[in-house]
Amino acid sequence: MPWILKKKCIACKKCVKRCPVDAISISRDKAVIDDHMCIYCGKCVKVCPVHAVLKDREKVKMDVESNVKSFRKKMKSHKGPGTKSRMVKGEVKQLERQRKIIQGIIRELRRLKP
Repeated sequence: MPWILKKKCIACKKCVKRCPVDAISISRDKAVIDDHMCIYCGKCVKVCPVHAVLKDREKVKMDVESNVKSFRKKMKSHKGPGTKSRMVKGEVKQLERQRKIIQGIIRELRRLKP
């Protein structure tokens, strides 16, 4: 699914005009994508002059980098290698738990009949 980087969006409306299902609108001078209407055609990504519309993999990469940077910053405030090691292990354990929850939700959603 495409994502809008609000900081970059200039509200030029090119994506709004190009969307074949009218899933994009302008709100507070920024483009907004209605997830339920979007058909993931990628036309908005191609037409954006300032590259404010990202593909899923670009958004995921950006989020991973941001989260790791935030965690590193949090680690700097702690002293000692043992403490940092426990922090990393704890964070990994928490993320593994979240991954299992998400995988379970995906599995159940796939079983639903439309």
